[in-house]
Amino acid sequence: MKTKTIYSIILLSAIAIMSSCSDSYIREHGNGKPAVVDYVRLLDPAKADSAITGAQMLTSIAIIGSNLQAVNTIYFGDTEADLNLSLVKESAIIVTVPFSLQISDNMRLITADNKVTDYPFRAFIPSPQLDGFLCDYAADGDTLTLMGNFFYEPLTVTLDGKEVEIASVNEKQLQLIVPAGAQESPVTVTTAYGESTSQFHFRDTRGLLTDFRTELYGNPWGYGAYSDEGGIDGNYYILKSAAGTAWLWDDKNLFGCYWSLYGAGLSAIVEGIADTLALRFEANIRTWTDLPMIIWFAAASPTATADDASTEKIDVDGNEAQYHWKPWLNEDGTVSNSATGGWRTYEVPLSLFKTNKEETSNERQLGDMTQYNNLNFFIFGAQVDGSKHPIEIWLDNFRIVPYKTQE
Repeated sequence: MKTKTIYSIILLSAIAIMSSCSDSYIREHGNGKPAVVDYVRLLDPAKADSAITGAQMLTSIAIIGSNLQAVNTIYFGDTEADLNLSLVKESAIIVTVPFSLQISDNMRLITADNKVTDYPFRAFIPSPQLDGFLCDYAADGDTLTLMGNFFYEPLTVTLDGKEVEIASVNEKQLQLIVPAGAQESPVTVTTAYGESTSQFHFRDTRGLLTDFRTELYGNPWGYGAYSDEGGIDGNYYILKSAAGTAWLWDDKNLFGCYWSLYGAGLSAIVEGIADTLALRFEANIRTWTDLPMIIWFAAASPTATADDASTEKIDVDGNEAQYHWKPWLNEDGTVSNSATGGWRTYEVPLSLFKTNKEETSNERQLGDMTQYNNLNFFIFGAQVDGSKHPIEIWLDNFRIVPYKTQE
């Protein structure tokens, strides 16, 4: 019995090796048979049961059929796809539809021994991809930069229902002239290949916590500094220090907040769950080379009163989930001055608020945002290079907006 078992194991192993060799041979030499395509589907599991007859270029698809292991080349029209042979199996191939300015209606699979299979499949240029404005705020007549992809002429752009003059255009960036009287709105871009409307807004005020223009900014201690010179929306907030160093507690110059009780009145910072929202704001970084900006939400003190600001506190050691903003940190771990040369819009998904002061934990989360009343931001913490660096950052328009992860 043991001998028969051993022989069976050896036989199965030999078959497996022969099968492997056979697949490898077919991949390199073909087997005299063409590939057979039954259907094509998207990779999204929720849509896996639905066959498709076309897809936007740069979309990954699954080709389902038989004898596909013999395929070593795929064309969409006249454009060859980048084929990863590890994703080529006997009954399925995963491939990304290549980009081309030529729309095609045919997919061609070629085996190693040049057997050709044509399959009707439309590869089309995507509608415009809208990533965001360089800065959400610009005055009438000023230039507004829109970033994205697939900006192919002829195209039109509208803001607040008004067609926008286009100063310059390339595939990934549009320079727009803000029309007179334009109000807050999404932007819509239309090309010959489709139309897209942004989730983000021009002059965005959705979920606005503070624009620092009125006493509703809610900073009862009067820390920081304010100015409107060179601003984009009236008054803005300034964080400034001649020489920031590690763990230097400079709350009078490097701390800012919006505490609702002292602004619009005690209320939830926003309705909703953190994973569906993002913190959005404008910054003009004049100079900033090291030290994180700790940003966190907090509940108001149970004893807080509008007549006594001392009931509130700056607590970076609390249990709240923090985000540490470090635009000066390079991919290789070095630091460099993150000066922007002007105002820029930044967005931080609230799902990224997950650390503590020392960055030793990365498991915190915000959850239901109705439990928070206050927003705090403070340049404080460990350094990377240990040198003293001047800091000057202008901030404006802290707001919480809907956020959706790109599919």
